[in-house]
Amino acid sequence: MIKGIPVSKGYAIAKAFKLTKPQIDTTKRLIMDPDLEIKRYHEAINETKKVIEKLKQKSIERFGLETSKIFDAHLMIADDPEIKTSVEAMIINEKVNLTYALHTVVNRFLMLFKDLDNEYLRERALDLKDVSERILSFALGIEEHDITDLNEEIILIGDDITPSETTQLNTKYVKGVITEQGGQTSHSAIISRLLGIPAVCGAKDILKKVKHGDEIIIDGFTGRILLHFDEETKKSFVIKREEYKHYLSTLSKLIGKPTITLDGHQTRLLANIGSPKDIDLVLEHDAEGIGLFRTELLYMDRKDFPTEDEQYEAYRHVLEAMKGKPVTIRTLDIGGDKYLPYLHLEHELNPFLGKRAIRLSLAHPKLFKVQLRALLRASVHGHLKIMIPMISTKEELLIVKKMIKEVKEELTQENIPYNSFELGVMIEVPSAVMIASSLAKEADFFSIGTNDLIQYTFAADRTNEAVSSFYQPLHPAILKMISMVVEAAKQAKIPVSVCGEMAGHKLQGLLLLGLGVDELSMTPNEILKMRRYLSQNSYQKWDKIASSVLKYESEEQVLKELKKIINQEGDALWKEHTS
Repeated sequence: MIKGIPVSKGYAIAKAFKLTKPQIDTTKRLIMDPDLEIKRYHEAINETKKVIEKLKQKSIERFGLETSKIFDAHLMIADDPEIKTSVEAMIINEKVNLTYALHTVVNRFLMLFKDLDNEYLRERALDLKDVSERILSFALGIEEHDITDLNEEIILIGDDITPSETTQLNTKYVKGVITEQGGQTSHSAIISRLLGIPAVCGAKDILKKVKHGDEIIIDGFTGRILLHFDEETKKSFVIKREEYKHYLSTLSKLIGKPTITLDGHQTRLLANIGSPKDIDLVLEHDAEGIGLFRTELLYMDRKDFPTEDEQYEAYRHVLEAMKGKPVTIRTLDIGGDKYLPYLHLEHELNPFLGKRAIRLSLAHPKLFKVQLRALLRASVHGHLKIMIPMISTKEELLIVKKMIKEVKEELTQENIPYNSFELGVMIEVPSAVMIASSLAKEADFFSIGTNDLIQYTFAADRTNEAVSSFYQPLHPAILKMISMVVEAAKQAKIPVSVCGEMAGHKLQGLLLLGLGVDELSMTPNEILKMRRYLSQNSYQKWDKIASSVLKYESEEQVLKELKKIINQEGDALWKEHTS
């Protein structure tokens, strides 16, 4: 038995399929023409970037916008000026071949990452290794793996699964994924969760201990990998696998039913999407509306801004597909970790605290008006809600409302129809929480973006392992902020939703409901699980629990209280919590 890090839930029993990478010759050789070698290097980089861009688009189409970050990081690595300068200097000064120079330079960087305790940075080292190997392969004319030609069920095993390999995964045959490297934030973990197949990362020496074709078992709940087992063990895991499949199949019976707690409290479960292409998934999982349509994808992977008509068509498609259900479209949220290559922004020392989201839109009013015009034109096709991200002052909201009034006047003069719509504020910075009562007088709804609210409250980047312990969703400071926003919304008689990761987490979702949140918005594949979970719990009970945990002073105390409740409820609640 090998123990790794469980990164995607489920059970799998199938034959091992080992991904073995071709040997790349990095032997040191002296060369006569350094300029020619550098030209080869630049050509290999350009080819690599083209492939990464294609993979990025395929991944976005299949898995959604969130996976684009993986490929953006790879593009930055391919073009990294420090690596390029070091490789070119080595080729010129030492007159050595490209493959040796790149291998040597990259290894220096990898050695720096090797002994770090920071899991996130270690996994970025895997990205560096993957990109450099791709460049070397292009330079040497080595073809990539093709794992599309499968005809039996397998469990894919590799040192790490590259982005190109993850985009090829066919869930008809690939029943699980195991990697020696990586953890919760590695791309193989992210894609496995999106595909709904069990996965274990960080399984040390798995490639040495397993032969190609060996039958193995993955437990995606505990991270256990069974290599040698008897029939009884296999039968027990077959039963577990079928029970889990049955649990997932029971969810389909909830399609078309409202989300109601045991004591009759009704709420609405909405979907987060990044593209009109996500609509099929939204409908499949019976979302009661769209709580967050991120419009950034419409602006990405282009050489210029999308036109008004292009944006209008995208919004129209989503509104018509939802057939009158509410569709909350967030205006452009660029900046921080998201950028547009054709929008030349001045360098900021701290972009997360700089000109991003609504600040950027207001700094470019002509561009913002194009989006507002497209949104208002699309309002005739459904129930439109426009959401403004990163509002930190009331003045920002008033400027937005003034611009919307101007756009309405323009459309009226041009005889272009538009319908009524709702205008809401995304609460994701502490200042917005503190002035929520004032904002509520000017808004039709609130949506709490807990991901950023937690980061900005604790001044901690959740992707930075060095400070990730400060990312505490259940800290009383966060719960009290949510309670303050809910209270302000109730007084103004406007609804409040949550569209961060907390909304899709079962226990946290119940707690949000207890705090008075009206709607929860999450990734589509969590909706039916959450509907089932809420239907088995009492609103009044969680209303009392939410009130009681507000008196605590640490997340540890809140978690201790919730654990006690889980233990009192017994195994059934625990199984629901972990599934």
